[in-house]
Amino acid sequence: MFWKVRSCQSLLLHNMSANILVGPLLGYEEGDYYTVCILAEGLTSAPTIKLSDKSKPISFVKQAGVGSSDFWRAEFKIAAGKDGTSVEYAIKGKAETFSDRHGRSKWRFYVPGKGEEPRIAYVSCNGFSSAELARDTDEPYGLWRRLAQQQTECSEIPQQEKPFSLLLMGGDQVYADEIWVSRRCPELQRWNELPYDQQSNAKPNAAMRAEIEAFYDWLYIDRWKDEQMSLMLSSIPSVMMWDDHDIFDGWGSYPKARQECAVFAKVFQEAARVFDVFQLRCSTRSRLNGTANHRTLALRFRGYQILVLDNRSERTLEQIMSDQQWHDVKGWLDGTQKPPKNLIVLTAVPVVYRSFAIAEKLFEATPWHEQLEDDVQDHWSAKRHEAERMRLIMVLLNHIDRHKNRCVILSGDVHVGALGRIWDAKRGVGLTQIISSGIVHPAPTPFEWLGIRMTTSDDPERLAEGDVIAEMLKPLGSDQYIRSRNFATFFTGTDDMIWVNWVCEENLKPSFGIA
Repeated sequence: MFWKVRSCQSLLLHNMSANILVGPLLGYEEGDYYTVCILAEGLTSAPTIKLSDKSKPISFVKQAGVGSSDFWRAEFKIAAGKDGTSVEYAIKGKAETFSDRHGRSKWRFYVPGKGEEPRIAYVSCNGFSSAELARDTDEPYGLWRRLAQQQTECSEIPQQEKPFSLLLMGGDQVYADEIWVSRRCPELQRWNELPYDQQSNAKPNAAMRAEIEAFYDWLYIDRWKDEQMSLMLSSIPSVMMWDDHDIFDGWGSYPKARQECAVFAKVFQEAARVFDVFQLRCSTRSRLNGTANHRTLALRFRGYQILVLDNRSERTLEQIMSDQQWHDVKGWLDGTQKPPKNLIVLTAVPVVYRSFAIAEKLFEATPWHEQLEDDVQDHWSAKRHEAERMRLIMVLLNHIDRHKNRCVILSGDVHVGALGRIWDAKRGVGLTQIISSGIVHPAPTPFEWLGIRMTTSDDPERLAEGDVIAEMLKPLGSDQYIRSRNFATFFTGTDDMIWVNWVCEENLKPSFGIA
């Protein structure tokens, strides 16, 4: 099977030049639409993709330049049949078959049947916040290998569950934090050594602009090269949304003068450019509003309505989402006549989590307030975001109450797995939040976790005059907080419950059933 890792072949081909630098990247768009994208260098004509359903080859269309390479995209429709089907694809040039950096030249993905309950995987925090952390972490991509094993077993053993047919990626697909200390960016290093006020007033010169652009060109080529991860990105259709590390740590949660300075603006511009290319795949089909500054996505997939909130493009200390984004989100939810029975909402930072109110008070009384402000202000429960958090909760509870459907929030960011619930006792409606974090980034050390516990609280919160309760719950089969690298899988069982399972690098098997 093409999901299997062919280690010997990969070793033989490791030093050979590959046609594909990044990809294939398999994406799910909306309805029956899928995309396959590649980054390749030196192509003089458009390649084509050949699907196993014997349809005519589909031509790629060049979308953007990334450094000295070009990003190509092919879009196609695959209508769901009565039963699920496995679709094989290959990428062809004029006289050659393309291969990826690991020697693979054929890939396969699964399309569920019309009445089939799809299996979905959710991942976040796909990288390291420091070079030292990466160096000291054993098997950094071990959980991607676990995901690949599950996909292979499902495809080869008839009695196993069906393969995953959707991969949701909830933020920090790359970690760009090293831009401030990278040898690739000497001009930025010099800027970083200036006094604070001079930093805010400095303008990026031509050399700095060039090195920022080159850094983000390099980032995805380097960070998405792992053999197992790249296999899954080509074998499970994905939907992605960014968080702060895809730009750099704490983006949007800095003081106004720093957030709006010219150097930050240039860094965001380049981070957004490559995010639109590699994570959104140059597509606007799923964009809630293709002309707005935000990048929120809205789509349907079988029995799921999926809302992917962009909580970074327009974030400031005073807001998480702009008025335009709120208008678009409410319009989409209110305009849905017959929504599916399940609503999935992706918001990278958890809506329900430990309260940082104690930490906020401590930081306000310290001289190093600005250095730590972004970490605290990132959370929905931060004092400046409390009203907006309540707005999101009420928008979702009202939607559930009106349509009598089920809502699940998927979050990451905090480097632990966890389970939360928001319950409106007056109306008898609620929603469940699943936190899965991270698939690559390690969990806090015991000492770090002790510090988090000492400066935060997870007491139940009473909201909306006490009628709404937000609280953390305990998954089955683990402690309340899963301090182990993890990813989540979920599917609807014959009991009509969504069963969530966290796959952990340690011997833990947390699970929870959402009624």
